[in-house]
Amino acid sequence: MASVTLSEAIQKVREQAKSILTALEQTGHPQTEESSSLYLALVTIQKQVKDQGVARFGEVAKELEQLGGMCKGKLEALKPLLDDAVRLARPPKA
Repeated sequence: MASVTLSEAIQKVREQAKSILTALEQTGHPQTEESSSLYLALVTIQKQVKDQGVARFGEVAKELEQLGGMCKGKLEALKPLLDDAVRLARPPKA
């Protein structure tokens, strides 16, 4: 099995977040604004990872954990994907 990079893991959660956001927008769901904020944060984090590489992974892990705290209600399906990304962002323990 091929290993997944942090950027790929973030892309996966970003795609799922966009799908949820689109569905919430179409129904006028009250979580639309929260979903939009989460999606835009993922876009920003993914760009930073691509631009800055491994140097920021510790900070990225913290940011992703914070986003995981937003995963309630309709956004709950994103939590396991964010947890996977957090694991990839953390430096290996010696």
